[in-house]
Amino acid sequence: WASSSFSQNAYVAALGANETVILKRYFVERFGPPTRTIIAGESMGGHITVLSIERFPGEYDGGLSLCGVVAGEEWYDYLLAWPLVAEFISGAELPLEEGKAAVAYALETQVFPALGPPESPTLRGRAFASVIRELTGGPRPFFDEGFLEAYPFNFGLISGDPGREMAVTRAASTIHFDYQADPGLGFDGEVINSGVRRMAPDATLRDPAAHPGTAPTTGDLQDPLLTLHETGDLTVPISLEMSYLEKVEAAGRGDLLVQRAIRGAGHCEFSDAELVAAWQAIRTWVGGGPKP
Repeated sequence: WASSSFSQNAYVAALGANETVILKRYFVERFGPPTRTIIAGESMGGHITVLSIERFPGEYDGGLSLCGVVAGEEWYDYLLAWPLVAEFISGAELPLEEGKAAVAYALETQVFPALGPPESPTLRGRAFASVIRELTGGPRPFFDEGFLEAYPFNFGLISGDPGREMAVTRAASTIHFDYQADPGLGFDGEVINSGVRRMAPDATLRDPAAHPGTAPTTGDLQDPLLTLHETGDLTVPISLEMSYLEKVEAAGRGDLLVQRAIRGAGHCEFSDAELVAAWQAIRTWVGGGPKP
C-alpha cells in the first residue's frame, strides 16, 4: 500500500495522476514489482484514478473510483452553471466584475432570499431545484437530501473566483447546456435557455496537448475500472457517470467499465460494507475472476 500528497494544492487531478505513477515506480524500485497494482481514490482521487487508467497503460491492473469526477471538465461546467441558473431564476444579477465581496453580498441579499432556503423554497426556489435535478441526472432516489447537503458548496466556484482567474474556472463552459424545469413553475426550458447567462471557455485550456490538467477525460480505458457513486450526490453529480459511460462506449472500451449506483445523499459517504464489496470485486476482476 502506498499513498502520497501532491506537490501543489487545489484541484490538480492531472498532476496527481503523474505524481502517483511516480510513486508507484518508486515502490517498484524499492520493494520489487508487485503481482498486481490497483489504484483507488475518491472525489478528485477518483478523477486521478480515471486519468491514470486512461493515460498509463501497463502501470496499473485496475482502478476503483469512488464518488469520482470521472467526466473531468464537465464538473467545472456544472459548478459554473449552478450559480448562473440561480442568478437568472432569482431575477438578480451577480456583479462578477466587482469581485468576491460584491458577489457574496448579491447572493446573500438578492439570490438566496428570492429562492428561499433549500428546505422551504419559494416558487422560484422550486424551479431552481427542478432545473438542477434535470441537469444532474433526472428524478432519482435521494436527490432532495443531496440538494440540501450540497447547496452552500455549489456557489463556491463563482463566489471564490468571479473574475475567472483560475484555470479550472476559465476552462468551464455553460454554452452547451439545455436547461429543463418542471411545468407550472414559471420557468420552462425555453424561458431559461433564452435568458440565462452563458459563459464560453478558454478553448486552449480544454486542449489535451496544451493543458492536460483541465482537458476532458477520453473514455479510452486501458484496464478495468469499477466506479461507485451516490444517486443523490450533488457535489459531484451522478450525471458525470452517465456522461463517462458514453465516452467509454464511444471509445470501444465498454467491457472495461462497471458502474455501481449507491442509494445515498452524500458525497463520498459510502458504508464500510459497500467499500469492502467494491474492493473485493475489483480485486477479483483484475485477478482473472468474473467481471462484477
